[in-house]
Amino acid sequence: MTQWTDGRIPLWVPPVEGEALDSWIEAYARRLRTEFPQFVRFLGLPGARGNLMVRCLTEHERQVLSKRTGLSPDSLTAMTLEPWDGLAVTLDRPTRRLNRPPHWRHTGNTTRYCPRCLDETAGRWQITWRLPWSFACTRHGVLLLDRCPECRQVPLVHGRRRLREVPAASCLYGTGSARAVRCGFYLPHAPTPTLPRGSSILATQEEVNSDVLQSSEHYETALQRGLELSALARSALRGIRSTLNSAPAVVREVLAECGGDLPEFPSLQGGGDAHNAAVGTAIANIAVHRERDDSDAVFAWLMTSSRSHRQRTKHPTAWLADWAPVGPKVTSRALVAVAHELSWTARLRYGTTTDSPAWPTLTEEDVQRRASKLPAMLWPAWTMRILPRLPAPLFRLSGLRRACATLLLTPGTMWTYPQAAQLLGNPRTFSNKDALNTALEKQRSDELASLIVLLARALDANPVPIDYHRRRAIFSENTITFDLNRFQEYSRRRGLRIGPVQIERLRWHLLKLLLGADPGTSSRTPTWNANLAHQITIELKDFVLQQATENLRSHGIDEPVLWQPPSSWLSEVEFPGADPDRINNVELAEMMTLGRTLTEIAAILGIGEDHVLLHLEATGISAALPSVSRSPAPGRNIPRQGPLSPPKLRQLYQEQRISPCQIAQLAGCSHTTVRRALNEAKITSRSTSGIPPIVPALVTREWLVKEYASKGRSCGDIARELGVHKDCVSKQLGRWGIPRWPKGLCSNPFAPLNVVLSPEMQRVSRTRNCLSRLRNLLQMPGHSSLTTAAAALGVPMPTLRHQLRTVERTLEFTVIARTSPLSVSPAGVTFLDEARHLISLLESGSALSGRTPASAPATYSDRQTGEMDQN
Repeated sequence: MTQWTDGRIPLWVPPVEGEALDSWIEAYARRLRTEFPQFVRFLGLPGARGNLMVRCLTEHERQVLSKRTGLSPDSLTAMTLEPWDGLAVTLDRPTRRLNRPPHWRHTGNTTRYCPRCLDETAGRWQITWRLPWSFACTRHGVLLLDRCPECRQVPLVHGRRRLREVPAASCLYGTGSARAVRCGFYLPHAPTPTLPRGSSILATQEEVNSDVLQSSEHYETALQRGLELSALARSALRGIRSTLNSAPAVVREVLAECGGDLPEFPSLQGGGDAHNAAVGTAIANIAVHRERDDSDAVFAWLMTSSRSHRQRTKHPTAWLADWAPVGPKVTSRALVAVAHELSWTARLRYGTTTDSPAWPTLTEEDVQRRASKLPAMLWPAWTMRILPRLPAPLFRLSGLRRACATLLLTPGTMWTYPQAAQLLGNPRTFSNKDALNTALEKQRSDELASLIVLLARALDANPVPIDYHRRRAIFSENTITFDLNRFQEYSRRRGLRIGPVQIERLRWHLLKLLLGADPGTSSRTPTWNANLAHQITIELKDFVLQQATENLRSHGIDEPVLWQPPSSWLSEVEFPGADPDRINNVELAEMMTLGRTLTEIAAILGIGEDHVLLHLEATGISAALPSVSRSPAPGRNIPRQGPLSPPKLRQLYQEQRISPCQIAQLAGCSHTTVRRALNEAKITSRSTSGIPPIVPALVTREWLVKEYASKGRSCGDIARELGVHKDCVSKQLGRWGIPRWPKGLCSNPFAPLNVVLSPEMQRVSRTRNCLSRLRNLLQMPGHSSLTTAAAALGVPMPTLRHQLRTVERTLEFTVIARTSPLSVSPAGVTFLDEARHLISLLESGSALSGRTPASAPATYSDRQTGEMDQN
């Protein structure tokens, strides 16, 4: 207590602990046997109103009260609603008006009360009774009351009264002059039931007092806690009114604590009275505490109840948007509740395949920052790790990697796939996404989605030494520099032939190193690039790396040429693909030096050929330049090397019957150079015009009509079987007068099966992407709708609808009946049975033994089926 001063009242009335300011002033006035207005006028505050002072004090009021009563300014502030401004009440300080509070509907203009507390303190009112979060008295174990049981009006703390006639803690409600009749009910006698021992409501009030109302040092945490509880509590109150029969037993137990009656529910907001606030908050508190056994059941019931009020909204994300402001904890659990209804891309966006789904909160600046850490194609080592099965043929691997890199911008953002693709410079969204969809057909799509989300979050949390956005803006085919003189000197020293083709490809490889992705926007990597990556020597690769370093230095960029995120970023994740850290690089380099083929290396390492190429790109392993041990061929001072060496050339040309054009691609030279090498090695050349010499004796016009016109095989398909260029087959069609396909027809993927197709299947098999469409049709029956079928297949809804309509338009009858669930129409049963049989034959390879006719050469490629599927 401060010392007495000249301005201080000589009579001291101390405030009760936790008392409201207007209650204390009223008690002071009663002690001096006067009324509230006369007392504040005596203090030097004429016209001061208690209902405004209890909200917050002006600086003049605070100084006057402190001087006249001896109470410190901080103690006076603690007796107002000011400490809870923004947390439990919303106060407009200039006008001292109470606006809509952050939670509930109770604004603080009125006060609740505990009859037993009023009785013990002779009518002194607590400041916390004005807060919407106060609904129970933990000292006496009772619910707070909102109204006078006699007149059903809210109680008044102070007002005009006739002295000695109306005792303290009486209901002062009344109208008119000071002589008007008041209610006068003695509020300490108001009946209120005692809550049972171990009451959930009392436990909740204690937690609210400590976590929300007394967390001044952790304001943001308290505000978030109040937001979660109030949102879930409102959902609980709605659920009690509509779906109480399906509620868990603990919900009925909370109701029983308050007498078993349903609380009044005057509006959608609820919580206007202590009964609503107590029941709703207690149920919400159970749902928040995940360590409780009944927490998940209560939360699921709250979500079901909340969603039942949004029946007009078909898509779950509109309902989820209502929960986004509540906070990450509640939103995460709400996302889990509807994860099965989301499309594959949506599961990426919200991270529902991980342990911590979240509503997208990243800004455009955050997306730009993540994009600067990403190349246009997924890093090769990470492509190996996350994809156990890559699509065939290999030249679509580039599109798949572009799609994966684009999808890394999706988690935590509202960016669409086309927007993200444009940001990374991948505008061919359809072909890239199609390559990924093809790879996902036989893979665990949710596992892939989880890895993409985790990798995206790791990118946000870790620094990256390369600014790919800057490199994409600086480097292009026209801006890179390539030291041609040094390359020519290197080639002369090694005895290598150089030409425009080799220089162009090395410049392409240089630009790829700088960008971390294939130059351009194509979703198909050139075939020669795979050969270059497999056969480029260590010395030549070092030369290109040095050129890349010099290009970076010329622009003042101090960054490593190559970099990939370490596997330790996701150290606790088990990757479904090949682990590059477990591949013996020494053994791999030795196999490459010995000249083993890509197929042989993949078989020895136990991984796919595509994974081998990715590992070579990731590690930079190359074959050592073979030493010269043979005598030079006639007419040459330097012997042929690699695919053009006589033994290798004889194996490729005579044994494997590979055409000179294909050998030229392998060697990275021209068709003329291969012909010259064949002559130097004294290898008898096959005919280069029309069909090879064996064709007239083995292939007849009837066979070509059957393969091309009847079976629907393309010129390229037949040419690969015969070991010639497709132009040879095209010219022979013209010579024999065989009509060409009408525009719009595609290669028949079932041609190698030598199975007679029905007329309906014959028409469908000549349409684009028929295999993927048929596979999707076979998986559609049994789903509740096209939307759920699309989500299960990982296919966008418009794409699946277009595929179904295209097939049915071609057949001219309905295949999938739009029932619930989807079913097969009577006309579509036979068609789908045939499709299932044909696809099983293709996948098992059991019917491919007869794909090469007796009259055709035995060089038909075993990988033809996969290539035709992409035509």
